[in-house]
Amino acid sequence: MKNLAFLKYAFYALFAVTFLYSCGGSGEVEYEEVVLPTQGLITVVKEVETDLFKIDDEITIPDTAGSLIIANYLDTTADTFTLAEARLMEQTGYTGRSGSVMQAASYGLFGYMIARNMGGFGRSAARRPQPGAYTSKQAYDKTTKNAGQSLNRTATRTRTAKPSSGKSGYGSSSRSTRSFGG
Repeated sequence: MKNLAFLKYAFYALFAVTFLYSCGGSGEVEYEEVVLPTQGLITVVKEVETDLFKIDDEITIPDTAGSLIIANYLDTTADTFTLAEARLMEQTGYTGRSGSVMQAASYGLFGYMIARNMGGFGRSAARRPQPGAYTSKQAYDKTTKNAGQSLNRTATRTRTAKPSSGKSGYGSSSRSTRSFGG
C-alpha cells in the first residue's frame, strides 16, 4: 500500500514538473531596440495638385516639442500644425485637407515624431521615408543626408525584452504591451 501511494505521488510530481516545464518555455527572451528622436523636426509640405501633398524639406531643431508641419497650398496660403495636432490626427484619422497634409508629412521623417519607433531607420523598415513622398529626388536626398542622419545619430536607444515569438503557454497573452511616446 505504501508503494502504491509512493508511486501515485511520484506520478503527480512528474506530471507537475512536465507541465511547468512545458508552460514556462525555454526562458528565451527576444530583445527589441526602441529608438526615439531627441531632436525636433520642421517638415515643409507642398501641395503639388489639389489635395495632394509632398514633402519639400525637413529640418532638425533642438526640441522635439517644437516640431511643426508647415503646409504650403497651391493658392499661396500656408498653415502650420503643431506636434500635438499631428499626434491627435494620427490617433483619430486623417480627414479633409489638413488630413492630407498630415498623411504626407507622416511618410517622411515626421512620422517618427508622431510616435513611431525609429528602430528601422537606415535599415529596411516598413515605414522608412520613401523617395516618392518628396517633391523631388533632391529633396529626398537632402532630407536623408542632413535631417535623417542627424535624427538617427542623436536618437536615444534602449533595449526592451519581449516574449519570444511563437511561444505560448501559461501566462502568455495576445494583448500588446507596446507603448508609444515621444
